[in-house]
This record gives sequence, C-alpha cells and structure tokens, in this order.
Amino acid sequence: WCEERSKELSHEIKTGKAEAAGLEATIDQEVSTIGSMAAKIEKLAGEISVDEADLKAATDIRGKESEVFMASEKELTEIIDTLQRAVGIIEREMKGGASMLQLKNADSV
Repeated sequence: WCEERSKELSHEIKTGKAEAAGLEATIDQEVSTIGSMAAKIEKLAGEISVDEADLKAATDIRGKESEVFMASEKELTEIIDTLQRAVGIIEREMKGGASMLQLKNADSV
C-alpha cells in the first residue's frame, strides 16, 4: 500500500508541478498582455485628448462662423427688403402714367 501511495503522490507532484509551470507561463503571458494593453490605453487616451481639443477648436470656429453668417444674413435680408420696397414704389409710379422725365418735358412744350 505505501509503494502504491508513494507512486500516486509522486505522480500527483509531477502533475502539480506541470500544472504550476503551465499556470506560471499563462501568468507571464497575461502580464505581458496587460503591459501592452496599458500602453495601448495610454496611447488612445492621448489621441482622445487631441481629438477633444480639435473638437473644441472646431466648435469655436463654427460658433464664430455662425455669428458672421447671422450678421450677413440680417444685412442681406434688410437689403432685399429695401430693394423690394423700391421696386414696389417704382412699379406704382410706372402705373401712375407719365414718368417724371415726361412731366418735365411737358412744361417746355
């Protein structure tokens, strides 16, 4: 019985050592993976910071462009309104009969 038990224990020890070696290799591999992933995370965090800064700058530019556009649009809308009123006045005067030039010439006739 002792010899049999000794063989079983010897086998279990060898199997345990093999498992321990395999687990240690897995641990080493995962530690390496953790290191590479940490470096990748750091790189991506830096890229995100740059992208956020670019986004903020672009948002500021768009805001300024929007202000310029709104001012230009207001000015152009006022000009169009003025021109439409002028066209209306001219059309009304044209329908009224003789033009002012014709009236000036009528006095000299």
